[in-house]
Amino acid sequence: MHDMVENQLLTNCQHGFIKGGSLAVLDKLTEALDMGNNMDAVYFYFAKAFDSVPHQRLLMKIKGYGISGKIWKWIDFLFQRNQQVVDNGMKSLVALVLSGIPQGSVLGPLLFICFINDIPEVVHSSLQMFVDDTKNFRTVNNP
Repeated sequence: MHDMVENQLLTNCQHGFIKGGSLAVLDKLTEALDMGNNMDAVYFYFAKAFDSVPHQRLLMKIKGYGISGKIWKWIDFLFQRNQQVVDNGMKSLVALVLSGIPQGSVLGPLLFICFINDIPEVVHSSLQMFVDDTKNFRTVNNP
């Protein structure tokens, strides 16, 4: 994470795992309200966020950061997983896992942040992102 922050690869809206970012939303909302402005805010929580990330799209985004060579092969290896269901001794066919980031892994949060890092490019409001929790807000001057 440190290298991504140092090399300015993360959007400045991302505050997850970054020092000093957790109160930014509160500061902005309080400042607007103190000035007599009305605020609209939408809070998003990406439920099952780590489970729903499509591997191919994530890998394309990671490649976009210039990650290659041994590191690329190691990350790609994480997604070459299979699954099988066993119920009462009956086994299903083995299937390739096409989505999801292994939870509990050291890289899991960083990979998810890479996946959603471009949200501010398409949302035209103030954003504060905390890994899988996003706050979207703006000043509203009419009812």
